[in-house]
Amino acid sequence: MNTLADSLGLAPEFFGEARRAPLIPLVDPFTAAPEVKLILEEARAFFAMEWAPAVFLAMAHDPGYLADYWLAVKGIFTDGALDRLTKEVMAFAASVTAGSSYGADFHLREMRRLGASERAVIEALEVTQLFNGFTKIADTLRLTPDFNPRP
Repeated sequence: MNTLADSLGLAPEFFGEARRAPLIPLVDPFTAAPEVKLILEEARAFFAMEWAPAVFLAMAHDPGYLADYWLAVKGIFTDGALDRLTKEVMAFAASVTAGSSYGADFHLREMRRLGASERAVIEALEVTQLFNGFTKIADTLRLTPDFNPRP
């Protein structure tokens, strides 16, 4: 999601005053094919937004890809042992690590919507910074694990 959104210059919002102008026109959700409209409406409702996220409107140029991607997103964010907020914190950390403006904005919005406090946002950033730094140091020094990660 982040790679596609950032490479196209998408902003999390697509109506009104966007901070970034997309490099391709987004699919108009009002004139889209019925199967695309259905997915866009589900995504809009899932993320509690006034409009479907811009990245979905870009993906809608390829309805098959959009359908597959939406199925994966729903599965990842609704199923499993981790709660939705934890998954959004992880997505936020991954977006920050990847340098994705779109992803960081989008997942920060979701974290806040799902109840994360400003302190929780700062803690997520602190953990992300700390372990990105540790990883870079360990990789630069070509360190190998000094423990068995598989008990």
